[in-house]
Amino acid sequence: MERASPRQALGRHPVIPAVRRQEHLEAALASPAAAVFLLHATLLDLPGVLDRCRRARKAVFVHYDLVEGLAGDRSGVEFLARWARPDGVITTRSTVARYSIEAGLETVLRVFALDSAAVATAVQVIRKTRPGAVEVLPASLPAWVFAAIRAVHGGPLVAGGLIRTRPDIERALAAGATAVSTSDPTLWASAPRG
Repeated sequence: MERASPRQALGRHPVIPAVRRQEHLEAALASPAAAVFLLHATLLDLPGVLDRCRRARKAVFVHYDLVEGLAGDRSGVEFLARWARPDGVITTRSTVARYSIEAGLETVLRVFALDSAAVATAVQVIRKTRPGAVEVLPASLPAWVFAAIRAVHGGPLVAGGLIRTRPDIERALAAGATAVSTSDPTLWASAPRG
């Protein structure tokens, strides 16, 4: 199978492995997903992890805010883009998202929909930042939240957080998510029931 572009990879399989622990990387690479979310790394181990992901033909998105040793400024983002060359960046910070977009990286803006005010703020930030993809947390949100984000964002919409079962995956997809991200390796091969 041909390797998907980073944006295409986010929608190729409904479950995206979110790797928090190094010992789970092999399971993520063996999964049917075309993308992997790397939720923990240091500058020292990042190149090796990215190489392994590339050899497995996975698009790898690095959670910028969780990389030990990087500052949340333009120089940090440019360093990551040139030195490690991930397929994309995940961030909760709109400034890092903007710098990532300017550096040519596929950018996933992670937003938290804790209440109606947070959803309204997220919609404003998405509209202003214009990321390639959005990850909304938690995944167990009502469909109106996904619809509000879809009204300003046409790209992939990933639901993350609190995914523990296959029905959780199905509910998030039915509510409007393109895919879900989960750190539970037992769910990485899951696909919704037809």
